Amino acid sequence: MAETKGSDRLELYYSLAAAQLEEVFTSQKEGMIRLAELWADAIEGDHMLYSFGSGHSRFIAGELYWRAGGLAAALSIDDPALGAAERVEGYAETFMKMYELEAGDLLVVISNSGINPVPLEVALYAKEYGVTVIALTNLTHSSKAESRHSSGKKLFEVADLVIDTGGQRGDAVVPLEGVDWRVGPTSTMISVALLNAVVAQTAQNLLERGITPPALISANVAEGDEHNEQVGERYWRRLTHFPRKPL
Repeated sequence: MAETKGSDRLELYYSLAAAQLEEVFTSQKEGMIRLAELWADAIEGDHMLYSFGSGHSRFIAGELYWRAGGLAAALSIDDPALGAAERVEGYAETFMKMYELEAGDLLVVISNSGINPVPLEVALYAKEYGVTVIALTNLTHSSKAESRHSSGKKLFEVADLVIDTGGQRGDAVVPLEGVDWRVGPTSTMISVALLNAVVAQTAQNLLERGITPPALISANVAEGDEHNEQVGERYWRRLTHFPRKPL
């Protein structure tokens, strides 16, 4: 098949993204190993794995929730405003009250910049309940940017474990001629790959402890529905989220 004219940006994105993926795996491997151990500890202790992202990061958080090949103990926390209120202080508590967080649970908060109030306050709220908080963030960007929270804090400064997703300031990596901005973001691809790798290691860790991982399989294979119903029986009450505390 003949190469299409102008495909250099296709190749550039793939090469830059692949290089970033390799760099993140190399530099963040110890953190990923630690996260897989924490997840295995939580599942062994009958605790939940939560994830949260506001704005576009909510799609990354959703990758962990009831996903074929994923873990049934994972629940993504919804941002009802879909990121529209990400800069509003005090907003996070209004929806975090819908979740029964407890000590021993884990929460991954995803924010490329790590500077907005909502992801920060989600992390702080969870820590008040004894939840271990993991930040997935771009440290190069976040460390040089100014916090938008009145405390002056950023997500990576309050997390118990920080995993750096790397990448360019502003996320996009592909330069274009004649303009001073870039296209082709990488944070979603990097974060999803990282989290799914940790899922795989968590499952292996559980097996080595003599525990069958609560892994989900595709509902589009013949045995999928029955398998997932059995796996989900342990968690389904905690996978529903509705106000159980006064709002």
